[in-house]
Amino acid sequence: MSELPVVAVASFGGTIAMAATGNDVGVLPEFGADDLIASVSDLETSVRFVTREVANVGSPSVHFDDVLNGVRWAREQVDAGACGVVMTHGTDTIEESAYLADLLWDRDAPLVFTGAMRSPEEPGAEGAANLRAAISLALAPGTRELGSLVVMNDQVFRGDRVRKSHTFAVDAFDTPCYRPIGRITEGEPEIDWLPAQPRLAPLTAGPVRGEVVIVGAGIGDTGFGLRAVVDAGAAALVIDGVGAGHVSAAAADVVSELVPRIPVVMVSRTRGGRTGTRTYAYPGAEMDLIQRGVVMAGRLNAAQARLLAWVLVSSSAPIGTWREQFALRGRS
Repeated sequence: MSELPVVAVASFGGTIAMAATGNDVGVLPEFGADDLIASVSDLETSVRFVTREVANVGSPSVHFDDVLNGVRWAREQVDAGACGVVMTHGTDTIEESAYLADLLWDRDAPLVFTGAMRSPEEPGAEGAANLRAAISLALAPGTRELGSLVVMNDQVFRGDRVRKSHTFAVDAFDTPCYRPIGRITEGEPEIDWLPAQPRLAPLTAGPVRGEVVIVGAGIGDTGFGLRAVVDAGAAALVIDGVGAGHVSAAAADVVSELVPRIPVVMVSRTRGGRTGTRTYAYPGAEMDLIQRGVVMAGRLNAAQARLLAWVLVSSSAPIGTWREQFALRGRS
């Protein structure tokens, strides 16, 4: 009999791994990767699993180092012969870990994230079904060279475009302005939409070198928050701007003070479309901010821009590389 294909499974905690510890007590992380594999134990006749517990926390507590360690382990498993890697993760920040992993993933094998909106003991819990779907993607030849993927509720998303758009719904995930790239039907992946362009070259992250902070914009903004976080020692600043990437005139004057000190990146809080480059020229609009030295993030949202900025900070990238990377990844 031929050797079984290998799928590596790493767990980070989250709802898929949670259980209640007593009456009238909310759920907490309880289960590791081996426990989750037990929920799909029938697959062990056709797949060999290698497991690792990277973390067991609510996903807001996942750290950069957890994702880096998970990606490092995933590389090792692929190099040792695994067909693909599954990472179980809490849904609150699964889009962030999937995006960060996608920036760094330098193997052809699929890196598949999944989780659950309902804990294992709740009626209608879907964690086992999502795990099965993720395993099928990890094994599928058609998912190679796609970078990181997220599968939830039988829908398959690119890791660099997926968003959590509802707090509790089982169909909480979508891709604004785009569409899922496929779905799982009768247990089999159907990938029916692929990107027109090849994946961008992966980046290399260094050690954590400081905080990248997101600050929102809005009416009446004096730039107080922008100056405060930079004075507190932020390594880079992401502004969640209005419209096509705009701030007030007063905030723009503060931005001029900050740009010589740290990289400043502008995103749009609209979550649709991209930041502008040549439409508006009033003080605080995109043309004005570009002249002041701000890096425009294109289609990236604030969370994605923060993660890309963190990688660039960690590798001590010059500002020219910042402009290049945000231009490339903000339009892909």
